[in-house]
Amino acid sequence: MAEDTEELAARIKRINEATEQVRGRARSADGAVYIETDARGAITDLRLAPHAVEHGMNRLAMLIADRHRAAFANAEAEAQQIFTELSQEQPRLDGRSGDTRRERAPIWGSEQSAAPPTYVPTHRRGDSGTGRSSFGDHKYVV
Repeated sequence: MAEDTEELAARIKRINEATEQVRGRARSADGAVYIETDARGAITDLRLAPHAVEHGMNRLAMLIADRHRAAFANAEAEAQQIFTELSQEQPRLDGRSGDTRRERAPIWGSEQSAAPPTYVPTHRRGDSGTGRSSFGDHKYVV
């Protein structure tokens, strides 16, 4: 059983490390704004071209907010893809203590599968990454 826990902890660590490296990027059509975010939506790079303020500060603010949303959506999609790929292989217990064999997870939506796990960034779940909050258990891994 301890091996199963260690294997799960190692898989969670790989998922967390991989999703921490994710970056989403977006550029405005006129090239005035370039923004990069991580999978949590934090801005990791912001570049403004010299002509960015030519149409006023309100337009610039809207461009930054719009490109931030697009970059964040890109980062979230990539993090979800990484999470799904790294979550596919799951250990199966066959009833004997400590005996695990690798098998592909059931196809989501098939009769033998539960709802698919989904990537939920820590800042959105409100549980500091424990998987538990004052609202009880969540239906996700990591």
